[in-house]
Amino acid sequence: MAPITIYIRYNGEIIYDSIHGVQYEGMQMKNIRVKRGISFKKLRRKIFNALELDNHSNAITITFRSPQAILSHNIFYMPMLINGDNDVNFMFDVLDAMPQLIGVELYITITPQLVGVDLLNIEDAQHANLEGYGGEDLQGDYNVLTQPLNTPCYDIPTPLEERGGSSYRHEHLSPPLVDGCGPNRSDENAQGVQDDHLDDVFMASQTLHDFDDVHDDYEDELCELIINDCDSHEDDDIHAQHSTPCIPTMEAPSPSFIANTWDNISVPCDDMVTPLSSWDKELEFRKGLIFSNKAEVQHAVKIYSIKRNQRYKVYESNLTQWAVYCTNECSWKLRACQRKKHGFWEITKYYGPHTCTNLDVSKDGKMLDSNLIEREIHHLVVKDHAVTIGTLDAEIFKEYKAKVSYFKLWDAKQKAIARIYGDWVKSYEILPMFMAAVQDANPNTVVKWKKKDGIERNTEIFHRVFWAFGPCIAGFIHCRPVINIDATHLYGKYQGKLLIAMGQDADNGVYPLAFAVVENESKDSWMWFLICIKKYVTQRKGMCLISDRHKGIEKTVLDKHFTDWQGTNGYWRVCIRHLASNFLKRYKDNNLKNMIMRAGSANQIRKFNTTMECIRRYNEEARIRLDEIPVERWTCSHDGGHRYGAMTTNLVECFNGVLKGSRSLPITAMVKFTFFKLANYFDDRRAKIQDQLNSGEVFSKYAMDKFNRCRAKAGGHTVTMFDRNLGVFEIRTSPNLGSSYRGDHTHQIRLHEGTCTCGKWQMFKIPCSHLIACCSDQHINVMQFIDPCYRLTEQLACYSRPFEPVKDELYWEPIEGPTLRPDPTMARQKGRPKSTRIRNEMDWRESQPKPRCGICQVEGHNRRTCPNASMASTSGAGTN
Repeated sequence: MAPITIYIRYNGEIIYDSIHGVQYEGMQMKNIRVKRGISFKKLRRKIFNALELDNHSNAITITFRSPQAILSHNIFYMPMLINGDNDVNFMFDVLDAMPQLIGVELYITITPQLVGVDLLNIEDAQHANLEGYGGEDLQGDYNVLTQPLNTPCYDIPTPLEERGGSSYRHEHLSPPLVDGCGPNRSDENAQGVQDDHLDDVFMASQTLHDFDDVHDDYEDELCELIINDCDSHEDDDIHAQHSTPCIPTMEAPSPSFIANTWDNISVPCDDMVTPLSSWDKELEFRKGLIFSNKAEVQHAVKIYSIKRNQRYKVYESNLTQWAVYCTNECSWKLRACQRKKHGFWEITKYYGPHTCTNLDVSKDGKMLDSNLIEREIHHLVVKDHAVTIGTLDAEIFKEYKAKVSYFKLWDAKQKAIARIYGDWVKSYEILPMFMAAVQDANPNTVVKWKKKDGIERNTEIFHRVFWAFGPCIAGFIHCRPVINIDATHLYGKYQGKLLIAMGQDADNGVYPLAFAVVENESKDSWMWFLICIKKYVTQRKGMCLISDRHKGIEKTVLDKHFTDWQGTNGYWRVCIRHLASNFLKRYKDNNLKNMIMRAGSANQIRKFNTTMECIRRYNEEARIRLDEIPVERWTCSHDGGHRYGAMTTNLVECFNGVLKGSRSLPITAMVKFTFFKLANYFDDRRAKIQDQLNSGEVFSKYAMDKFNRCRAKAGGHTVTMFDRNLGVFEIRTSPNLGSSYRGDHTHQIRLHEGTCTCGKWQMFKIPCSHLIACCSDQHINVMQFIDPCYRLTEQLACYSRPFEPVKDELYWEPIEGPTLRPDPTMARQKGRPKSTRIRNEMDWRESQPKPRCGICQVEGHNRRTCPNASMASTSGAGTN
C-alpha cells in the first residue's frame, strides 16, 4: 500500500469559515509520509521529529480537519481531536471513502511544559517530599493543579445550520437505528416509497437470485465512515453540556493552570451533521457509498438513469433495504441498506455499469417527475421565489437535455416553495409564534386577530389578521396626513385578499403603514381594517383617506355609526384614475375619460367649471352622473388641500407589484416578506436621506423640483401691493399663447391667510409662482412657506427607528391556546391560479400603443369580439 501524505500546519490559529468549515490561518507547513496502520504513538513521534520539538518540554494537540459533507460542490470540514489509535484509524477510513482527497491535513497546537515536572506522572509527584518547604503538606495546592480546566468554548455552527435547513438540532435528525440489512420490514407506511418514480415491483425472480444467495461479509460490517464516535472514557456530563462542536480558546493565566492539562480535559464530541453522499452524478456508483437516507439513494439512482438513458425496476423495498435492477436484463444491479451503527444508507452491492443499449431516447417520462425536478430547481427558487416557469424549464433542459411539461414544472415549483417556506397548513400554525417574535423584537408592533371556532378539539380557524410594524407606526407622524388604501388578491393554496394602507413621505415616496389578510373585500372587512388603523396606528384628526369607489369602502366611510372619516375627523377622497376608468367602461369613450381626468385635476375652480361645461356639451348623461358624486371627493379644486396634491392610489398599486411574488407564498412566508422588505427599505431610505442632509440640502427633491419649476415662471409675473398690513397682493401673469388658458390672468395673494387664488399653494403646501414673485418683490424669505412635512429632517424622522431582527425560529416562544388552522372553505380549487390580473385601460399610458384587434387592426376589441370575425378565414388571415 502506497504511503499517505500528511500535511502538518502549525504556529497558526484554527478559524471557522461558513462555506468550508474549519480552516487554519498560518503559513508554516511541513509534510510527512506514513503508512496506513501507524499507531498514535508513532504518528506523534513523527510529528515531533518533523517540527524539531523536544517532547519533554513541549506538548502537542493534534486536530484532524475531517471532511463531513459536500455542500454546493464545496467540501465542508469539522475539527476532530486525535487522541488514540482509534482516531488515527478513523482518519484513514475517511481518506479511503473520499478518493478526491489527496492527503490528510493536521493542525498542531504546541504548548510549552513546566521544566523539571513530569506531567504524565504528576499524581506521584503530589506525594513526593519537596525540599525547601520544611515538610509542609502541599496536597491541597497540587489538587488545584490536577483539577479539570474549564475552558470556555465558542459554538461552531454545523453545516446544516449554516445552510438554514432544518430548525432542529442535529441530534433530532438521525434516522432510527436498525439492525444492519436485516429481513424485510412490513411497516411500509413509516418510511414509504411514495417518492419512487416507478411502482415498486416486489417479486421473487430466478434471474436475481445472486442478490441474496451469496452472503456478503462486507454487508455485515459496521461502517464507521464519517462517524466520529466519542471514546467510551469521555465524560458523559461534559458531552451533555456541549451538544455542538467547540474549540477551547482561553489561555492559561499561569503555568500552574496547565499542569496535567491533557490528562484532565475531556473534549466533548462534535455534533455530527448528516453526511451527504460524495457520489458525483457523472461517475459510476461503487460499493460502500454513504447516503443520508433512502430518498437520497433513490434520487441518485434516478439521476444516474436519466443521464445514461437507462431504466430500472425496484426488486426490493422496505424500511431498511432497497434493491433495483436493469429492465433490459443486463447485469446492472444495485442494493443499499441502512446500517445499524450510524443509521445511514450504504450501497452494499453494485454490479455496473450497464452493458445494454436502448433503441430510443427517453423524454419526459416517469423518472423525470416533479420530485426530482424540485431538487434540481430548488436553488433557483431559494434565490427568487418569483422565478418564472420559463427559467426553470431552461435549467432542466440545460442539465438533462429534456423538455418537460408546464404542469410538472409548476408542480415542482410549488413543492420547492413548500419545502423552503413551509407547508401551507403548518404556516398558519406558526404564524402566531412569528408575530409574537416580531412584537418581542420590535416593541409597539400591532397584531390583531379574528378567529373562528375549529371543528377539531383545541383548534381555531383563521379568519383575519392585521399587522403594523412598530417602526412604521412611530415614523408615520412625520409623514403627510394622507393614507392610501387598496386590496390585492392572494394567489396561494388559500384564497383571500391582502389589504394595504400606505402613506407618503416628504419625497413623495411610498411609506408602507399597515397590512391585513382577510377573506374578501366587504363592508365588514374594510370597516375592521380601518378601525384597526384609527385605533392602533394613528389617532390624528383630519386625516385624508384616498381609495377607489369599492362598495365595501364606500359603505364603511359613510356609515353613520362610523364617523372616523366624516366631518372634521377625516376626509374620504376618491382616486381620479379609478373614477375615470369606471366611466370609460360604461361609455367606451376615451375622450370622455380624458376630460374627467382634466376636470378632477384642475387646481382652480374656474378651470374646473370650464372643463365640466365641455363634458356637458359632449355627453350630458355623463355630466349628470358626475354631478351625483360630491365634488369635493374627486376634484382637486374643491378638496380644500387635504389631499396634498395626491389624486390617485398609484403608490399602493406600485407596492402591490413589489409584493406580487410573495402573494403566492404560504401566509407566514408572505408576512416575513413584508417584514424583511420594509427593514431593508427603511435602512436604504435612512442612508440616502442622511447623505442629502450631509450635503447641505434642507428640503426633499420632490419639493425642490416643484418649487424650482414655479420659480422659473415667477420671473414673468407683475406684483402690485394692495395692503401691506394684511399682506394682500395682486399678481398678473404674462401672456402665454402656448398654454390652454393663454395666460395674462390675475391672482390674489393673502400672506397672512396662506392662500392664493390659483389654488396650488393650498393644494401642495409648496409656494406657487405667484407667491414666489410676491416674496421676491418684498424681499421676504419664501422658503418659510414650504410645509415642514417636506423637510429632510422630517423625512429622516420617518425612518429613524430601525427594524430589529427577529430571533431564530428555534427560540420562538410557544403560543398557549388552541392551534391555528386555515379555513378549509377558502381552499382554492384545483388547477394553477392566475397570477396576473386581466389588464384594463388603467394599465396603458397614453404614450403607449393600444392593443389592436388581430383581424381588423382596430382598437377597442380583440379577435374574439371582432365584428369581422365571421368574414375572416379560419387560418386567421386578416383582410387584404
